[in-house]
Amino acid sequence: MVRGELKEMIETVEEKKKRGSKLALARVIRVIGSAYRGEGAMMLIDDQGKTMGMISGGCLEPDVAQTALHVMEQGTSLIKSYTLDEDLMWGLGLGCPGTVEVLIEAMPLSDPPLDAWINGMKEEQAGVLITLLDREEGGRLYVPVSGEEPVGSLGNPHFDTLAIKYARNKLGEQNPKSESRMMGPEKGREARLFFDVYQPPAKLLIFGAGHDAIPLAAMGHSLGFQTTVVDPRLDYNTPFRFPHAKRILVHPASFSTKVKVDLQTYAIIMNHHLERDIEALHYTLQSQAAYIGVLGPRSRRNGMLDRLKQEGKWFARERLEHMYSPVGLDIGAYSPEEIAVSILSEIVAVRNRHSGGFLRDRALIHHPSSKEEHTA
Repeated sequence: MVRGELKEMIETVEEKKKRGSKLALARVIRVIGSAYRGEGAMMLIDDQGKTMGMISGGCLEPDVAQTALHVMEQGTSLIKSYTLDEDLMWGLGLGCPGTVEVLIEAMPLSDPPLDAWINGMKEEQAGVLITLLDREEGGRLYVPVSGEEPVGSLGNPHFDTLAIKYARNKLGEQNPKSESRMMGPEKGREARLFFDVYQPPAKLLIFGAGHDAIPLAAMGHSLGFQTTVVDPRLDYNTPFRFPHAKRILVHPASFSTKVKVDLQTYAIIMNHHLERDIEALHYTLQSQAAYIGVLGPRSRRNGMLDRLKQEGKWFARERLEHMYSPVGLDIGAYSPEEIAVSILSEIVAVRNRHSGGFLRDRALIHHPSSKEEHTA
């Protein structure tokens, strides 16, 4: 879900709760086979049947909305399973047989774990909402990424401990995904839990405000990235050229205090200026950046690394594996717009742990590639 849609959904929840209106939340909790929308896709339904968000390509929403009206009336929740066949043209099946499970819940006016999860998304703070899918016992637990204490309980200390540990581990991943998982056992029984992960938008960090950076920044914003352009030139790094990006007018000497990089940062080095590119490469290789794309031919990249080595700046192979050069997917891109598509396609593939190849003749289309395939 893109930032605008999520923001609108959160505002609707807050408004409806203030009015005391009934709401239902539908979330995809399990997909078997190919999926148009994955686990964690969600849709909000009000007491008039109006929906916000999507859980499929349009085929499941009407039935889910109708079911949600009954759920709201009863103040309960249920898991509904949809079996898709080969003739399905749109929706989660994408023409492939499969099963989709949707959790449909009436939203209470007050529910501390759920409220903490919604507030965390509003504040763009990573967290995991854990729901016990055994509705006879119920239970919900919210685990924030920060040092704050979890909110709520699954109704069993053993399952709480296991779930919190698993959620913390997921939050340490580069791009954690929502999923259903069996945990336990405790006294001979297991618990089926749904881990709904919220991760703030990833960061697109562009070093260089040249002409070719303009479509890259614009497209990155449209994909939901928090986009930042770093360039000291006042005539280039302007609001007119980059209206949706944060702009940092800074020289390389001040990168450490002005330019923040973390595990969710995808950096592109495209200054078209050798010295600034070398400084940007040095800074990002020292950082936790998940991806470092270097514009230009491999020979130029190698020359920059040689310069750094001559200055006594060496980097472990593990860190160099995060560098992509030449940057982008091989789509024959020439124009700035095509190059932007190529670069962002590679970033999305890396973020989702996919190889970026053709989907033609693939048996499964939404499954991460193997490590060997991805790094080949």
